[in-house]
Amino acid sequence: MNTNKTHTLFLLWVLLISLTAFGFYMTWHKGLFQWIILTDNTRICVVIVLAFVVGSGLAGWRSVYLSRQWQYFEQIRLGASNFKLGQSICHDYLTHPLAHPSEGQLMAEVMAERARGTHQVGWFVTGLMIKLGLLGTVVGFIMMLSSLEGLEQLDISDIKTLMQQMTQGMGVAMNTTLVGLIGSILLGLQFLMLDRHADKLIAATVDYAHRNVKAS
Repeated sequence: MNTNKTHTLFLLWVLLISLTAFGFYMTWHKGLFQWIILTDNTRICVVIVLAFVVGSGLAGWRSVYLSRQWQYFEQIRLGASNFKLGQSICHDYLTHPLAHPSEGQLMAEVMAERARGTHQVGWFVTGLMIKLGLLGTVVGFIMMLSSLEGLEQLDISDIKTLMQQMTQGMGVAMNTTLVGLIGSILLGLQFLMLDRHADKLIAATVDYAHRNVKAS
């Protein structure tokens, strides 16, 4: 069995998550992460972090699923056929009786949906993180501009408070944007990797089916 193909996806996901965890540890050790969370009064950064954790969990589950499907496909190539219905998407595609040749395209689409359909949820979460970051930018600028109300009544003693409020609003805008962009990039890499491996599995299965038809 080709263990490289069957385990590469999950190992790549573990590597990416390990690097992400190391980066998180460094920001935590330096106090940067705590500072970002504590200075964000909107708590948008917390929502973005939670979305990243949920999306990464989904990506991890899908990496295990696709790795197992690759393992089943390698077993099929070696002659195995004792699979339950729904256990192997490749086996279901290869053994489905076709009443008409056009059904082959339909079954390939069904296999593709089962291989990568769930990834749309991950891409939605990735886009949501960017939108939350932009929302934080807008909220931060609103906080900064709202501190300028009543500027004509300010005296020297109020300038320090005004500057603190403006700095806080700008910090919210920058921090939420930064967290949203970094999180969306890291999560997008995970689901891009999943999509590529799903496409390779689909292509390998269809090619294997066509070769068997020609051989027979």
